Amino acid sequence: MVVLGVAAIALGIGAPVFTAVAANARMSAATNDLVQSLHAARSEALKRQLPVALCATPDGSGPCVPFGNLGEGWSIFVDRNADGLISNADDVVLQRHGSLGPDLAGRVTATPVPLIYTPAGTLALDAPASEFSVQLCDYRGDTDTGGGIAAGRWIHISQLGRQQLIRSRAGLQSRRNLLGGC
Repeated sequence: MVVLGVAAIALGIGAPVFTAVAANARMSAATNDLVQSLHAARSEALKRQLPVALCATPDGSGPCVPFGNLGEGWSIFVDRNADGLISNADDVVLQRHGSLGPDLAGRVTATPVPLIYTPAGTLALDAPASEFSVQLCDYRGDTDTGGGIAAGRWIHISQLGRQQLIRSRAGLQSRRNLLGGC
């Protein structure tokens, strides 16, 4: 009976900790996937000296979805006419990524415009937009997971095409984050 009692206490304490560790791992993996794809898009634009776009595509297939959610999937493609759409035979798809899973699929900010990198590696955004932001949130919102690190993530991309990953709770909730935090 003592062994069963100790096992029950251990499970009672360990289960919530395991759940939190698993949620943190899913958030890190999803963020890393998106950051890697953003790096790949910019690198391909520089390498090919052509516009390269990243846009929301459900399950990583089909056409770009205006105001689509990157959590449901995305595609990277050479966008020769820089229209942000996989529109003709010249628009070569370089990478497709499926949904980030049920925890994140509906909780990534919608993208009002496709993200297009110019041959110089900068963003091709219309004024007044001079930067691009994506926020990843799960059911925990922006709660502190320890050490001031938020459960959610914010990826900020400057006009020059450089990315900054913000993980701190203070950064996620700052005035600089126009998306308002999780």
